[in-house]
Amino acid sequence: MKSPVKVILFSFTAVLLFLFPIQQTTGLFKFKKLYGVTEAKPKPQPTVQHWMTHRFQDGAEAYLQQHFGFREPLTRLYNQYIWDCYGMTFAKERNWVFVSDDGWYYESGYVKEYYEGNSWKFAEDSLKMAGILGREALMLSQTQQILDALGVHLFVLLEPGKEQIYPEHVPENKHYHHDKVFSAHEFLHQRFEDFGVNYIDAGEWFLQMKDTADFPLFPKTGTHWSNLAAMYVADSLIRYMEALADINIQNFTIGEKYVKTKEPDNDLEAWLNLARPLKGTVNYYAKTHIVEDPSAVKPSLITIGDSFYWNILNHTPFKAIFDRVAYWYYFSSIYFDGPDGNVADIDLLERATSADFIMLAYSTPQQYEMSNGFSKRFLMEWCYDDEEIEQLKQKTRERIRQNQAWMAAIAEKAEKLSVSVDSVLNVETLHFIEQRPDVCFPALNDSVPVKQSNRAKQIMNSIKSGNHGFQ
Repeated sequence: MKSPVKVILFSFTAVLLFLFPIQQTTGLFKFKKLYGVTEAKPKPQPTVQHWMTHRFQDGAEAYLQQHFGFREPLTRLYNQYIWDCYGMTFAKERNWVFVSDDGWYYESGYVKEYYEGNSWKFAEDSLKMAGILGREALMLSQTQQILDALGVHLFVLLEPGKEQIYPEHVPENKHYHHDKVFSAHEFLHQRFEDFGVNYIDAGEWFLQMKDTADFPLFPKTGTHWSNLAAMYVADSLIRYMEALADINIQNFTIGEKYVKTKEPDNDLEAWLNLARPLKGTVNYYAKTHIVEDPSAVKPSLITIGDSFYWNILNHTPFKAIFDRVAYWYYFSSIYFDGPDGNVADIDLLERATSADFIMLAYSTPQQYEMSNGFSKRFLMEWCYDDEEIEQLKQKTRERIRQNQAWMAAIAEKAEKLSVSVDSVLNVETLHFIEQRPDVCFPALNDSVPVKQSNRAKQIMNSIKSGNHGFQ
């Protein structure tokens, strides 16, 4: 007679043996996806060559690590184990997330900004960084003046960073060793004043209300401003735009706050991919209601900036208040502006001059790349035709060729990288144009560029005839 225990053990073993490949193949059970970005590993092809060179074995191992059955719950269980026992997870081990002794969570870029600044990523000294951002401030001023004449209002939102508002909770520094010699936020604040660039410093506002606000301006386990804080920022933005353009825009009210955590208030916690929520974190939320106003207009808004803006789009009625809320994420991906795409593929002058407002919105670490090239591209296309731009690029390339010391350095770099000198020369040319557009494109040196490309002239004529706008 068969032992019931043996039958149970055999059945359990058989289930375990087949359940994992069944789950991998069919996805029978649905689990919450793991948070974060992972480079997808392709399924290896079982060829003789791949087998003999071990590419199949290595590829199969990498593929199975990403696709084995029950990957999500088992990964969370493992992360919970090493978190409970050692205070560590993959995200923390890779220094993506830093945790202070009092339980505050910070993304690495904001810890770096607090201790050494992010300028070292873009320039070897503060003087060069000042030159880069000084030219950016000037180009924003030039762009603003051109757009002002067309009835388009450009302004900058200097978003706060968590390290700026809650420096007392920043984790102890164990990773950053440069001295902090430059702050993009402080520099741009002054340069915008000098050049007359329209801007709002939300960081200053947050610092003023930090001790009186009855809700966290930044959540303990999130990297962005809290959803509730974003609602108040959105309300202030509408009032700022009303004053800037002297128009009446529909407003909205913010209801009583209540305890609730909604993404992304816990986005850093989500990065840990734990099996159970962290304890001791309280977040708030509130409902919003549009104030009906028949006299209000619905302007169009283009926002170029970082991920802080998602809180406003997802948790306030901006999409209903504005006729268009185009979001050009880091001046790269396009959202809510026709089919999703890339700004490299659009008619920039047409889109920009058809808007009522253009907002550039960046938090403290991202302010070192203010506008992500929007101002430079706008001015170049406003002043020069495509053929002229290519000619000036070639002229810059030849200027580099004639510099013997520069070409020697390029040749040395090409040898180290085992690539052609021409390929490195092309990269150096584009980099120089990126850093010094004023040298490569003379029209940009005017306080307000007067040279106009044929495309700019077409737009000006279209505006005068009243036919300008999206078709």
